[in-house]
Parts: sequence; C-alpha cells; structure tokens
Amino acid sequence: MTALAHQTTALAQQQPASGSVGSGSVNSGSAGNATVLAPLTVQGVVGGTDGYVATRSAVGTKVDTPLVEIPQTISVVTREEMDQRAVQDFGGAVAYSPGIVVVDYPGGPGAPDFSMRGFRDFSLFGIYRDGLRAGFNNYDTNFEPYGLERVDIVKGPSSVLFGQTAPGGVVNLTSKRPTAAPLHEIQLQTGSYKRRQAAFDLGGPVDGEGKVLYRLTGLGRLSDTQVDHAPDDRLYIAPAVTFKPTDRTKLTLLASYQSLKMSGSEQSIPRSALDLIGTDLYFGVPGVSDWRVKNTSIGYEVEHELSPSWTIHQNARYMHSRVSFQSSFSTEWPVELVDGRYYPVGLQDRPKNTDTYLIDSNIQGKLTTGPVSHTILAGVDYGYYSGKETRRNTLNSLVVDIFNPTYPGTEFIYADPWVNGKSKLSQIGAYLQDQLRYDNWILTLSGRQDWVVGKEVDYLSNGFQTTRDHDFTGRAGLGYVFDNGIAPYASFATSFQPSTGTLAPERGGGTFKPTTGTQYEVGVKYQPTGWNSFISASLYHITQQNVSTNDPLYSGYAVQEGEIRSRGVELEGKMALTEAFSLIASYAFIDAEITKDNPAVGSSTSSVGLRPKGIPRHMASAWGDYTFKAGPLDGLGLGAGVRYVGSSKNIANTASIPEHALIDAAIRYDLGALRPELAGASAALNVSNLTDKKYYSPGFYDNTVLYGNRRQVLATLKYSW
Repeated sequence: MTALAHQTTALAQQQPASGSVGSGSVNSGSAGNATVLAPLTVQGVVGGTDGYVATRSAVGTKVDTPLVEIPQTISVVTREEMDQRAVQDFGGAVAYSPGIVVVDYPGGPGAPDFSMRGFRDFSLFGIYRDGLRAGFNNYDTNFEPYGLERVDIVKGPSSVLFGQTAPGGVVNLTSKRPTAAPLHEIQLQTGSYKRRQAAFDLGGPVDGEGKVLYRLTGLGRLSDTQVDHAPDDRLYIAPAVTFKPTDRTKLTLLASYQSLKMSGSEQSIPRSALDLIGTDLYFGVPGVSDWRVKNTSIGYEVEHELSPSWTIHQNARYMHSRVSFQSSFSTEWPVELVDGRYYPVGLQDRPKNTDTYLIDSNIQGKLTTGPVSHTILAGVDYGYYSGKETRRNTLNSLVVDIFNPTYPGTEFIYADPWVNGKSKLSQIGAYLQDQLRYDNWILTLSGRQDWVVGKEVDYLSNGFQTTRDHDFTGRAGLGYVFDNGIAPYASFATSFQPSTGTLAPERGGGTFKPTTGTQYEVGVKYQPTGWNSFISASLYHITQQNVSTNDPLYSGYAVQEGEIRSRGVELEGKMALTEAFSLIASYAFIDAEITKDNPAVGSSTSSVGLRPKGIPRHMASAWGDYTFKAGPLDGLGLGAGVRYVGSSKNIANTASIPEHALIDAAIRYDLGALRPELAGASAALNVSNLTDKKYYSPGFYDNTVLYGNRRQVLATLKYSW
C-alpha cells in the first residue's frame, strides 16, 4: 500500500458511526490501487453536525478538514447540544467550552464581551459569522442562537485565516442552511421574567429533483429580565435558498433581519454597595434608556467545481444597522453612592447607522508531488465598514434612591454633541495555505499579508485622521495521526490587531502600530476508532507585543512598550458513550500576566506581574445527558451540568471577583412515547443557575462589578413533523 493510501485508510477508520458527522463525511474514489480523498470544500461541514460530537471543521483551515489534522485547538458546539441545554445567548452557547470567559450582562446592551486564553476580544475582532467577520462594532448587532447550526471556537492567533484578530482566538457562528430532507418545527417557550417566545424552523426541497432547497427560520420574543425595566425583546427571521443548477455548482443565498430592544443602562455596581443593591435595581430611565437595533444582512456562498480536484469558492455579505442607543451611566467618578443611598444617573444619546461589506474568494485543490499529497488554499478577502455616529450628554441627571427607586419624571436637557463623525475602515488580505500529507504526517503551512486603512472624520472640527497598517502573519504546524486515532501536534502562529492612539507631540505624534501576538502550542487529539467521541489536550504560550502603556517622559500620553503573556492548559472531551448517554467535560488553566509596563510620570509603580482584568486562573465544566430508550421511562431525557469559574482581579489587582460554580439542569419528554398520535411533540424544562447563586462579572470601572445571571426557568413545547 502506498503512503497516501495508508493515510487515507487511517482517516477512514477514524470516521464515527453514521449520523455523528452529518454532511461532513469523507467521499472517496479509486485511482489505481490507491484510494484518494475527493476534494474537501468548505461546504462539507457548514450544514451542521448530528449529535454532540463534531470531528471536522471548515474554520480552522478554511477547508473541510478532520479536527485531528488541524494543528490548533478547536471546540465545537453542535445544534443538538444547544437544543438540549436550551441555549438563549452567546454566553450560553460557549458556557461549557474551556478557556473562554463571557461577561454576564443581564439585560445589557451590545454584542458579547469575552476573553479567550487571557486576551479580551472587543469590537467584534473575535466573532465571525459564516466565515466572515460579524461586524466592526459591538453595538451594531447581536446573535440569535436559534438561527445557528454550530459554533466553532478556534483557540489562539488566527490572523493567518481572518486578518485582524485578537491573540486569544475567534468564534465562528454557522447559520442554518437549507436541507435536502424536509424539516418542519414550531416551538413555544415561556419562563422566568414573563418570557413569551415563539419560533419556527422550516426547510426542505422546493422541486422534485432537489435542485432548489430552502430554509426559513424565525423567532419572536417579549420578555423582561432580572433587572427591573430592562427588556429582552427580539424579532428574528432568516430565509435561505440553495440552488444546484449542476452537480458541480452550488449557490446559497443567506439573509436575516433582527430587531432588538434591550436595556441601555450601564449597571455598574460599586463594590462598596454590594450589600445594599439588589440584582434587580435599575440604574436608568424606564422607557428611555434603551438599546434598540435593526439589523439587516444579505449574502451568498457560491461553490463551483472546476475539476475533480479543484474548486473555487466565494462568500459575501452586506449588513446595514440602525442603532438607537440611550445609554445611562453614573455621573459620579469614581462610581459611588451619594450620601450612602443615591445613584446619580446621566444619559448619553448616541444614534448610529452603519454599513458593512465583506467578501472572501478562494480556490482549493489537491495535488501530489511524489509521495506527498497537498491540499492547497489560495485566496483574497476584503472588508469595508462605514459608521456615522453622534453623541451628546444630558446637562442634568436623575437621582435613583436605592432604597426607594420610584424614578420620578425628569425633563432631560441635552448639551450640544461632543461626537459627530464617521468611521471608515477597509481591509484587504491575501492568503496561501498548504496542507502536506506524507504517510501519517500532516504539515500545515500558512501565510497571509494584510493591508488595513482606517479613517476617522470629525465633523465638529472639520478634520480627519488616517491610519495605514500592514502586517504579515503565519502559521506552521506539524502533526502525526496514528491508526488508533491519537494525533499529537505542535504549532506556531501569529496575529495582529490595529490599535488606536497617538504618541506625544514630542515623539512626532504618530499613530500607534498594531499589537502583535505569537503563540507556541503543543497538544494531542484523540478520536477513538469505533467510539463516537473526541478528546483534546493542549499547552500554549502566547505573547502580545506593542501593548499601550504609560509614556515614561510625557504625562498623559502612552507608548507601545507594554507586553502581556499568557500560558496555560486546556482539556476537553465530548463523548457519546452510548446511544442514550452523552458527556461533555473540560478544564482550563490560564496563567496570564503583564510582563512589560511603564510607571506613570512621577510614579515608581508599574503593572508588571499583575493579572489582566477579569481573567480567572481556573475554569472547569461538565454536562451529562441521558435519554431512556425503553421501559416505563421511554422518551424521558435528563441533563445536568456544573460550570466553575475561578476568581479574578480588577485592573489594579487590588480587589478580587470571587469564584463561582453554577448548576444547570434539564428534563424533557418525547410525548410520542406516551401516545402515537403525539409523535413529533416534546416538552422540556430547563433551569440555569439552579441554586440561584449570586455572582459577579468585571464592571466597566475598576471599583465596580456587574451582577451575573440569576436562576432562569424555561419551559418549551416543540412539535416537529
């Protein structure tokens, strides 16, 4: 047997039983005496994964690849896992994944604020949707979990695939796609905080030949939250159509509309007043301080097979957002109660309209050079963002009495705008990747060059500022896949992330360079033969350079002489132990530290040796789910899990955010097991934070925290046919 045939046989032996990978299975054909892999394209896994265990990903390499062959840690949250845990938001989706920490913000505005491997992701640097950046500003959009097929979490620097990203990694959200098999589902949900929700998911072939497929997903919700006067209202609808005019061409159109209404209150709780302020107290103006977004997007994915070995692919999206944001905040600095009982609140009116254009084009192919087989990827992507925003503050404030929060009517008087401008950003990236296979060895080599141009226009001063950044990033990884499914690997990867700021005039006043990141990672992945499971363990060392710190000579300015280092361990296992029992378990150790920092002018104190804000040292989680398949309990399903997040520090490391452990539980019943005429109907009850544990997330300011999510009960009735 040739080396290539041996490798193909090894991979084929590692494929799980039917139903565990969905459309991500490997197709093979014959070439002489050797079996060769058919072209693996991005479309192979975007349609979702059955069960809890994913074994392939199109995110870590932009090519449909077995996870054991990707020299980087990737966690995958499948649709079935999200359904059984009744996931309601981004934080819930990744709650059982190691190394990612999401700031819980009940009723609060904006897309998720989270950290991965010790580094914060912000301004949507770390969230992608369908392989394209989800946006460029946290307040322009949010994400509906019911509209997702799966969530891929790529750990560590990923700029070689996506351009400007944070060193900790990226999360890709895959939208629901049209299905070849008929799909019909309606869902009703109610629960805590007067929640009323209805959703539907329909799909299947339009014509008899299956050349036209559709998917229509929708959700409507009216709900309060644990914070008084803070709504969580949502309308979401996402149509999708796939056209397959020939066996070699496929075009999928994806569109979505989302309307959100949530609280615009900052909800910063002074640490000194935690014993006085309840988790339901609202620091805003009822009916006024809201965050409202109307977001519309339309895009497409097209794939055309040039030959049995080469395929071209293009992915594009246009998104428009209209944001109405009345933000409320404490007018005291630092944030403290006045006279021990009054919380003074000011308003900031900050409407914004944004437009985003994204397109990614590449060619993928397979070839051989002697005993070595290659999977080649070459492409160019482009992104453009334009956002116009004004901001104006009130001249007067509302005082909230924490012991008697009656919210008397106040006529707010607004000052003239202090922000009136437009932000523009464009990014072009060219990338090349080669996955080389020899026998059971896989060597992945990737490189990318990016050019980023940003322009800030200030209509108040009739001025503007332009920044031009460029950087080369790369990744090199080597792995070996044993026939028993064990795959050790080692890799090196880099990242870059544009940063804002200017040097002191005495230093020339130039704009800041991008921060850069480097990661060394070693690990082992295990996909056992004949056992539907996937286990991974990794060690990593990440350094972020060009971090802003105090200018040691010129007070009030910064220089890029800072550095942050993070190293740690991640363990994760997802296992379908039997047809009835599934188990998820994970652990993360994060040793993050500021390694270079300058004291302020006139001070001898630096932040060297301190932990970055809000980064726990330890995280762990486990979730088990069991479904009775026979006997008197046939149709009953039970699930339970625990999430542990260790303690973390504020910026100055002078105060701690206590550790917490939260328990979740689920019970569901297939009503068809009760009566045949109820086939397709099911009922479920999910409880998050079962013991109603009070815990905290880092606040916006060093002396504040945010309350975490209290107990939430959800009852769901679903019918599928």
